[in-house]
Amino acid sequence: MQSERGYTLFEMIIVVALIGIISAIAIPVFMSSNAMNTLWTNSEKIGALIRQTRLKAITQNTTYVVRFSCPSAGRMRGMIVDADIANANRCNMNKAGDSTVLEMPYTVTYNPGAVTQLQVTGRGIFTAVGGAIPTTISVTYGAASRFLTVSATGQITFADTAP
Repeated sequence: MQSERGYTLFEMIIVVALIGIISAIAIPVFMSSNAMNTLWTNSEKIGALIRQTRLKAITQNTTYVVRFSCPSAGRMRGMIVDADIANANRCNMNKAGDSTVLEMPYTVTYNPGAVTQLQVTGRGIFTAVGGAIPTTISVTYGAASRFLTVSATGQITFADTAP
């Protein structure tokens, strides 16, 4: 008597069908999770730049700015306020104390509204140039958005719905 090993065609079809069903459920969940991760990561990067700039201003007792669209759209930078701050090319200059340019991936956008820059004094107090404090910055990836609100004292709160 011989022993036959292997699987029947019917068993193989069932296994492939189960893999297809599980994939059909898992892929949209994975894509949504990946999109939310991208959105949250990039909004946290903006918050970190604002916090870092505030910390530099306090430790050096010097005024700093976080300038949006600096040196171009989709980028931002924390810079020390000096005699060159009004210079149109200031975003392209590298001075001691300036942060590196934070660039959003091309799929992620941010919108600070009418605010062109946040100014923070050596005491850690924020003012918004072109807008008011508290100010809200929206970060968007696809159809999802996340909102950062910066208070006058530098507190940053995050929300998934507009305040």
